[in-house]
Amino acid sequence: MSLLTTPTTKLEDRHQALLNRRMSGPQRHRLLQGYPMPPLMVEYDRSRAFEPTLLDDSRPLIVGVLPHASCNPSVKGCGYCTFPHEEFQVTSVRQTVRAVAREISHTKVGHRRVDALYLGGGTANLTPPDVFSELCRSLEKTFCLDGSEVTLEGAPVFFTARKEALLEILESELSCRDRRLSMGVQTFDESLLGHMGRAAIGGFESVRKAVKAARRRGMTTSADLMTNMPWQSLEQMKRDVRTASEMGFSQLCIYHLVLFRGLGTPWSKNRDMLDSLPDNERAFENWLEVTDLVKSLGYRQTTLTNFEREGNYRYENCSYTPETYDGVGFGPEAISCFVEPQNQGAVKWMNESASDRYRDGIEKSGDARARLFVYGEEDRKLLYLTRSLPRMRVSRKAYRRVFESDLVNDYNGPLEALQAERLVEWDQEELRLTPKGMFYADSVAGLLAHERVGELRRGIRADMNDAPVFRMG
Repeated sequence: MSLLTTPTTKLEDRHQALLNRRMSGPQRHRLLQGYPMPPLMVEYDRSRAFEPTLLDDSRPLIVGVLPHASCNPSVKGCGYCTFPHEEFQVTSVRQTVRAVAREISHTKVGHRRVDALYLGGGTANLTPPDVFSELCRSLEKTFCLDGSEVTLEGAPVFFTARKEALLEILESELSCRDRRLSMGVQTFDESLLGHMGRAAIGGFESVRKAVKAARRRGMTTSADLMTNMPWQSLEQMKRDVRTASEMGFSQLCIYHLVLFRGLGTPWSKNRDMLDSLPDNERAFENWLEVTDLVKSLGYRQTTLTNFEREGNYRYENCSYTPETYDGVGFGPEAISCFVEPQNQGAVKWMNESASDRYRDGIEKSGDARARLFVYGEEDRKLLYLTRSLPRMRVSRKAYRRVFESDLVNDYNGPLEALQAERLVEWDQEELRLTPKGMFYADSVAGLLAHERVGELRRGIRADMNDAPVFRMG
């Protein structure tokens, strides 16, 4: 072996070893929190009363609202859930929703155009109607929503509760163009629903009624379905897809369950459940068969997890277009990310997770931010890459326009390892995830960010797959 090739070969071997290790760990797919993950963000000192960036008023917005952090399945957090999930107490929920409305009314970006508004995640449709109405009025007053899409997320049974009160409020209080209901169906299998504690809030009949109510009001519907759950057969996964399709869902979102020892959820502490999970190779084969079935039923894949048959789902598509859109979040654990004028910088912040701390921040200063990250040049490149990957492709032309460099040259070493594993491919126009790369998208993003994450952690564990909890939603 030539001495000239030895360093490159060692580097290639290192990239391959890192990739192999990541591919053997949990695969989260959704990449929702983007780069960087919360453990890399620093504590935000609200007492300093400064704004960490200039805002580019010309960029359109997407808005995410978490009205509260409460839910009420019959087992804690459905067993698998890593959302904030506080016990549902009406007084606390009302106080939190009103604090969210105040946060919205005090925002500095209220004059900007909003293309998509998302009310969720978690069980947003558990919000009592009176304060939900107050929240919607605050949004309507603060933002221009005339041409926007609005989505309400939640458990199926609550969409039709109280004579469809929340659906009525969506129609009467928000002047948006399109309305969608996003339902955490997860599965139609009664046994699995029982393990989740969701039998009373998400069964077949509850889902059917919610879809029927939405269609009667001209709303589109989206169903979250899980694959690779404990004791779930491939045929059960396919049956869920067929049932949702026959029920008339406009969009299906297929999520591979994230579950591993140390995650911190009740299911992750159950040895029998962990032992029943398929390994990654089998899980990928299941995912591939399920998604092929979804596409054969007339759904078009638009992101790693989203399959659309009708409608225009702007929130997800816009959120994965960081070169164009800023995102602002309101409520407990909400995340915001803004780019400065002429792409000179970017900033990300995250609100307090616990409702009491969130309310305290809003009450004292109108500010509940808890963590902050200010992006350098390399960080902005990784933000663009990791936020674009859920669309399954990254434009080399757009990357070059924003950063005046080529993404394949900038990340040649990691990309060569990813290509060798048949996770990515590229030409002069774009970088694309292969079907295998879609399943292992968490490993793709992790390898691309590995060097910079190591620099940021400075001695803290560099493998994001080993961290105790990363939010699913």
